Amino acid sequence: MKKNQTTPRINLDSVRSHAEATYMDNDMLIIDGLRDLYMEESLQLDMIVALVCTQGRLQLDINGQTFHADVNDLVVCPPNVFVSNYMVSPDFDSKIICLSYSALQRLLHVNKEVWDMMLFLARHPVYHLDEDHQVLLQEYYSLVQSKLSLPQTNYRNEVMQALFQAVFYEVCAIIAPQMRAETGVENVRMRQGDLLMKRFVKLLSDSQGRERSVTYFAEQLCVTPKYLSMSCKTSSGKTALQWIHEYTLEVILQQLKYSERTVKEISDDLGFSNISFFGKFVKGHIGVSPTEYRRQLAAASTTAAGE
Repeated sequence: MKKNQTTPRINLDSVRSHAEATYMDNDMLIIDGLRDLYMEESLQLDMIVALVCTQGRLQLDINGQTFHADVNDLVVCPPNVFVSNYMVSPDFDSKIICLSYSALQRLLHVNKEVWDMMLFLARHPVYHLDEDHQVLLQEYYSLVQSKLSLPQTNYRNEVMQALFQAVFYEVCAIIAPQMRAETGVENVRMRQGDLLMKRFVKLLSDSQGRERSVTYFAEQLCVTPKYLSMSCKTSSGKTALQWIHEYTLEVILQQLKYSERTVKEISDDLGFSNISFFGKFVKGHIGVSPTEYRRQLAAASTTAAGE
């Protein structure tokens, strides 16, 4: 399969426009009972997709390799893989969870080994669920459904995000044994660029948004900035600077949302030269100033409390 810049990228918004969601927010999407999913000839994912086949059969190519999924098979596609030749049986049905790239970056804050899992999944996306795991994932799904059936309250999205994170780590636990068994072989086969990307992500996580220069990370990794950016683009679909900016923004938004620090304190802690530059960085990425973002959060919380 030819991989080029003309290949359409599919994200949460793309899926929303072609399927009815049971739940959705800016980072997460649940689709229950999906039988028909429109797809172009070839697509590149800009999100994580986890699918459980509940009926029928699925066949698709991921990065040029053909995979099949039957009933009670779990298919997990990490970001930036190329998906094509998607076919399903007439009786196919499934449950799907989609997580945005931003959600992945939040998971990287918690667990730096998540990127290892993403690289592994690109080569091993299909897993059969034994009876215990079938029951476990169904119980999680029932819990999510119960939460969605209740009236909307404060922290609803936060609760949903916590549930999604729990489900994600349960999926990681299902995959981990095979990953450990094949780690030696995978490390030998892994491209040099993937290994560099893995080290870069760990350094980025350690910096907690305080280092924003491609040159800094390139020096730490003993490569040129150009080579680091090229390797990141090849491995993840995004340049080193895009990763740095997105990771920094995620740190900032979490601080604005959950801490009581002033905007200036957050700016100073992250090493911005001044509060004006900090404000321009935030507004350039989300369209509003840090103060306005906090105001919108407060307004949304007040609205939810009144419902």
